[in-house]
Amino acid sequence: MQRSFLLPYRFKPVGAVMMPAGLIIWIWGQLKLSQDSIAKVFMGIVPENAHLLKVTILVISFFSCLIGMFFLVFSKEKEEDEYVANLRLKSFQLAAFVQMTFFLLAFLYIFLFKKELSGDAGLELFLIASILLFWFSYISCYQFVLIKNKLQANEE
Repeated sequence: MQRSFLLPYRFKPVGAVMMPAGLIIWIWGQLKLSQDSIAKVFMGIVPENAHLLKVTILVISFFSCLIGMFFLVFSKEKEEDEYVANLRLKSFQLAAFVQMTFFLLAFLYIFLFKKELSGDAGLELFLIASILLFWFSYISCYQFVLIKNKLQANEE
């Protein structure tokens, strides 16, 4: 019997809430959250402390998204069998292929158009995008096939 290093099923719904909530708050924080808006919402905050609060919100939301993804990906299904294990493997392979294609196209774009990443922030954004692309493609493929098969089983 193979050893399974998967979390119990009860972590999956927690991950299904944490991942999108963390991602939405992180994107909102990157696009809309300014130190002035934090100072207005939390009236007692001095603008110098507002930066620390913004960074704290961004870090907590980003890691909530990552932990939520971890829970989604590494939690057992209600009925874990050989088919689900095979589907996990195929989804990982597809996600790796998508990420490698992303890297090749990105480096080709950088080489052909002589565009460089804008410092450390550009490199950080590029790496975060590649990590998120991998896990989103895995979750999408895995859940799509799982839901499609459940619908086909219900029709029969």
